[in-house]
Amino acid sequence: MKKLIVFKIILSALLFISCSAQKNVKTLPFATDEVYFQRWIGGQRLTGGGTEFYIKFKEPFSVNFFLKKVYFQGKEAPLEKKDETVYTANFVQRPKDSDLILDQNPANEYGNTAPEISKPKFKLIDNEAILEFEINKKIKFYKISNIKEKELLAYPSAKPRN
Repeated sequence: MKKLIVFKIILSALLFISCSAQKNVKTLPFATDEVYFQRWIGGQRLTGGGTEFYIKFKEPFSVNFFLKKVYFQGKEAPLEKKDETVYTANFVQRPKDSDLILDQNPANEYGNTAPEISKPKFKLIDNEAILEFEINKKIKFYKISNIKEKELLAYPSAKPRN
């Protein structure tokens, strides 16, 4: 009986900690002007592709507000300041240049590396993101929905010959 009570107390404490750690705010302290993402692909072997996340605010921030990260499509990336109101994050996907050995005999597959599987921090749909920011030295999170997708950027494989 005592073990069950201790288990319930520990479980309650863990739930309380996890809920308080993810304090979502209802509105951002600064209004956004534009939020979108744009996928891109490289035109040469092993250049890969990725997604650029773009957020533009209507006015510059105060000194006690800092954008940290964005969580988007199961990944996270730091936000980089482009100017006073524009921030971007790049989610790069590089193909691996490795030969995978597949064989009926598992011993012949020795040396294959296992795929990296990571669990996303937040459960989001494809056009949602979570902004992590710091205000007055406190970390907060804000969910952005209905993010627009711009047309794919396909970089050429080589410079055109004229």
